[in-house]
Amino acid sequence: MTPDRPAVVASECAAARFAPNTRAGFAYCLERGFDGIECDVHLAADGEVIVQHDYRLNPRLTRDRSGRWIDAPGEAVCRLTSRELAAFDVGRYRPDAKELATYPHYAPRDGEPIPTLRDLLALYRAHNATATLWIELKTTPYQREVSSDPTALARAVVDAVVEFGVARRTVLLAFEWDVLSIARRRCLDVELDFLTLHPRHVVALNRGAGVIDPYRLYGECDPRRFGGSVPAAVAAADGDWWGPNVGDVVADDVVEAHARGLRVNLWNVEADAASIDAALALRADAITLSDPERLAERLGRR
Repeated sequence: MTPDRPAVVASECAAARFAPNTRAGFAYCLERGFDGIECDVHLAADGEVIVQHDYRLNPRLTRDRSGRWIDAPGEAVCRLTSRELAAFDVGRYRPDAKELATYPHYAPRDGEPIPTLRDLLALYRAHNATATLWIELKTTPYQREVSSDPTALARAVVDAVVEFGVARRTVLLAFEWDVLSIARRRCLDVELDFLTLHPRHVVALNRGAGVIDPYRLYGECDPRRFGGSVPAAVAAADGDWWGPNVGDVVADDVVEAHARGLRVNLWNVEADAASIDAALALRADAITLSDPERLAERLGRR
């Protein structure tokens, strides 16, 4: 089951090239013909599925209607309507944003509103595209006050991809595994990618929430019930994919996942040559990174 060539997946609609999760980045990915395009979604207050990474509006990216950068902390996405969210401009980073040093090929685009999932699906249909859509359902049990309702979000996303006829080209991803189970009950055609991050990183990322149990993300399929094997837990949860942070796995983990009938999608892969080569050496089925052009070039040279 080891792949000869991993799928090239553009993280956040190629966030190294355009502001993340924007129509400009999505269109670029369609034109470049990457194997997959990943985006992150929340549910707005009016029930519309919104394409946005953070639970709150990002002050490093977001300007209001007058062009003024918003203050931190930004409002929770789930508390605003899709119309209110569309009034913000997220096409460029604030001049002092750390991302500008990280992404040398980044191209700002003024006038980029926060898109809805339906916006991107309409663009996908207009291009007669065939790329796989990797849609991450952004929910968290540690910050329910700023998180979309898991059941409502899963159902809304599934209904959208079914309506646009792309369910069989869709992979749904989530760190909160129970959300994926809800999606599977809604539609058997979508594939599921169970995301993981080392427990110590989960704790660090949620330090503002106080003492948390990092294993709460896994629901009934806690890996500790399967001898500590995450691939075994993903297989028990009826997963199609396991999506580990690239820094959390070794080659034997990928071999085990393949032996259990899973495909592996590595994320958080940096776009430099050494990081790409290290990810390729793991022999995963897909690699998700913010500058997919670099991976595509590397595979072309191979």
